[in-house]
Amino acid sequence: MKGAGDTRLLRLLNGQRIVDVMFDAAPGGFSRAHIARVTGLSKPTVSSLVGDLEAAGLVRRSEAAPPSRALPAGRPAVMYEVVPESGFVVAADIGATKIIVGVADLLGNVVAEQVLPTGPDAQSAVRTLATTAHEMLAELGGTAGAACVGVPGIYRSDTDRVERALNLPGFAELDVSARLVELLGVTVHVDNDVNLAALGEAEHADDDRDATDFAAISVGTGIGMGLIVDGEMYRGGTGAAGEIGSLILRAVPGDPGSVLTLEDVVAASAIRKDFGRALEAGHSSALAADADVPEILAAAALSDPAATAVLTDAAGAMATAVACLALVTDPQRVVLGGGIGANPVFVQAINDELRRRSAEHVEVVASTLGPRAAFLGAVSRALRDLHDTLVAVHLGDNR
Repeated sequence: MKGAGDTRLLRLLNGQRIVDVMFDAAPGGFSRAHIARVTGLSKPTVSSLVGDLEAAGLVRRSEAAPPSRALPAGRPAVMYEVVPESGFVVAADIGATKIIVGVADLLGNVVAEQVLPTGPDAQSAVRTLATTAHEMLAELGGTAGAACVGVPGIYRSDTDRVERALNLPGFAELDVSARLVELLGVTVHVDNDVNLAALGEAEHADDDRDATDFAAISVGTGIGMGLIVDGEMYRGGTGAAGEIGSLILRAVPGDPGSVLTLEDVVAASAIRKDFGRALEAGHSSALAADADVPEILAAAALSDPAATAVLTDAAGAMATAVACLALVTDPQRVVLGGGIGANPVFVQAINDELRRRSAEHVEVVASTLGPRAAFLGAVSRALRDLHDTLVAVHLGDNR
């Protein structure tokens, strides 16, 4: 005989399966018969759970006609659709200089979004984020059921602190998740921004890339990586997986004990310094010595001698990192983002170097999401939490 706990668990499991099918349904909606067919659940079970969701205002009967294949002889199937405005999530990506914050509805449609200055420190950033989110929700006339925030460092859930956020002071002293929960009033998932960018690439990339194993590497002021393995985020034993910027490339000539890391060669400040050294070494250039990275890469595409020397060194270092990554994790592709990483000149130079090394089986592509990758990943992660909450609240009783 099943106990109350067993019955509730079964309802939760069945409810989760139904909700998964609902959100995967075609724009035209879904029928109870379709859910029963896909999940293998009995029609009475499906009817009961869909009825609960309808009573809660999460789904409604649709005016859309059912697909012709779903019309056996007799009465047409009743079609349902998710009510997008029945739930909202807050998503944000805190960067060193700007914050992307927005609200998405129950279907993941971003219905409000702003880009704001980060402010002087982490405390200021989270206050700005929360204030803006509340203003958005008030204008929409709704409340959030979950939130996800990306941060520029390693988030330690055991201490609720962010480590290595070198470009934004204050995180080391801030209980970031607790503070966000206090300000937003909902459950908040905090994660590394590049991890969320990888999730964003997995679920929002606007092309036909189908990959369950890939790496997303952000190259800009710093370098970080998110790993998707078997369709899931890989975090490692302490949550610090992906710190590829610290990969040691080579020793510093004439300086025993000193080494150069990937970030020392490929990050924005390193490329600018390398360009200055190229000029000092006698390489000619049409650019001024204080040229920025986009100018240097654009000049390299035109065979500018100094810029080409810099690009060759940076792309070679990145190709080494990608080749090492491929040997260890065998990704289907590597997606490059960030101000430098997504630059087509940089991506092409890396692929050329990989081909030269006979390592062309590694596909390196530029992100199609640009600076919104981590924000969109935060939307996806918050929606997962919201869906779980809806199942627990509306389908988890003991009836």
